[in-house]
Amino acid sequence: MAITQEEFSVLSGWKRWTDAQNMLYHHISEQAFQLLKDRRKKIATLKTEGQWIKRQQEVKKILMDIVGPFPEKNPLNPKIVGVIKKNGYRLEKIIYESRPDFYVTACLFIPDGLTSKAPVILNPIGHSDDGFRGQLYQTVILNFVKKGFVVLTYDPISQGERLQYFDPEKGRSRIGWSTCEHSYMGTQCFLSGNSFARYRLWDGIRAIDYLATRDEVDISRIGVNGISGGGTLTTYISAFDDRVYASAPECYITGFRRLLESIGPQDAEQNLYHGIANSIDHADLLEIRAPKPILIMSTTRDFFSIQGARETYEEVKNAYKAFGKE
Repeated sequence: MAITQEEFSVLSGWKRWTDAQNMLYHHISEQAFQLLKDRRKKIATLKTEGQWIKRQQEVKKILMDIVGPFPEKNPLNPKIVGVIKKNGYRLEKIIYESRPDFYVTACLFIPDGLTSKAPVILNPIGHSDDGFRGQLYQTVILNFVKKGFVVLTYDPISQGERLQYFDPEKGRSRIGWSTCEHSYMGTQCFLSGNSFARYRLWDGIRAIDYLATRDEVDISRIGVNGISGGGTLTTYISAFDDRVYASAPECYITGFRRLLESIGPQDAEQNLYHGIANSIDHADLLEIRAPKPILIMSTTRDFFSIQGARETYEEVKNAYKAFGKE
């Protein structure tokens, strides 16, 4: 049996959906999307090695204007404050000054039995409170060491032994974990018109300076590898320091459009001041290195869009093809 119904509306009123709180974000994102679209059109015209070299020079200048200027290199004044011998390797606890009286805590892992200068990995760490001491990072580091690499890792700003807002009563940061400290400092940088990436990046460049002083290391065979926030640092260090031969950023590379469409902006250092307005995307940070080796390490089970990583890979591949290194 069926009963006739005079009207099909079964709701007492129309449900209204609003996203007013994100209107400004969406408006700015649309502006960013148009800028990124304009950039893609420009990149599509690059075909020859000479055209890509010119683009690299443009990007280097833009990045230096955004992130720089860097300070003059002061004496590192490195100190080995402890040595621990393990099965097959030793580790040295090191402190160096990336800037005058600005101390960086680090650890150098050296395989036993080296008979000549060894290749070296700089391993910047992702966002973790305990820095390189976590099991995930130790697994990666020791994997390299057992393969014969010397490995230098260090505490990024606000991680490990380098909290910038330490509360002695609570025994932890007043601000929150590392990403909170980064954004807190980064906001101050944005208000003054500069980039927090400058400070994070400089620690890594000075780490390479330290490696160049070590007799165990063949500095011509240096690679950089890090995951998440360490992937950001890997990408930046490799883009700014020509001494890096091989680069392998993990769980960071995507594209700004896919980033804005998904999880949105990350820590302050991952948002280059006026970067999109100056036609900078993730791909530029890789293309600037061509034809040196790069391994993009991305996964579907990460909040950095795999679609963006694939799109960036396709673009970067064209640059390497122009250099004959596809």
